[in-house]
Amino acid sequence: MPGAERAICCIDMRTLANPADLAEIVQRLHLVVADDPALWGVMNAAEMLCHLRGAFRVAMGEIEAAPVEVPMPRAVLKFAALWTEIPWRRNFATVPALKRGTAVMQAGPFESDRAEVLLEMRRFCQPEQRRVDHSFFGPMSPVDWMRWGYLHTDHHLRQFGR
Repeated sequence: MPGAERAICCIDMRTLANPADLAEIVQRLHLVVADDPALWGVMNAAEMLCHLRGAFRVAMGEIEAAPVEVPMPRAVLKFAALWTEIPWRRNFATVPALKRGTAVMQAGPFESDRAEVLLEMRRFCQPEQRRVDHSFFGPMSPVDWMRWGYLHTDHHLRQFGR
């Protein structure tokens, strides 16, 4: 579906490749406070920051995450998740490396964890940055990754009302 991806990505869909969308996500990350209550799920705000930091590192191949079994062809799942307006399901399973209690999910000082998320996100956004296949979606283009980066971060910011 390469042609479809190009056509659909031209619709006004947010992506970390767009400086205004990236700035919006950064601003919203700065609004998160340690005692923000989760509107769903089991993570607290500090764990959410650890999860985002870890997810960017997984995407860049710095933390290993094996492919996850999915209920449909990966290309269909990827297209539906990234390039349609179908909302992401709450409480979606994550890769084992990013589950509560793992080393990646150990929170430090809140402001340090926020700074690390911002650093990892900026590294992730660099065009020359290496990225690996997604555990659920499989091979991803740079355009796919920037869309995923926006959607994934937005999903978790909404989890905390931000």
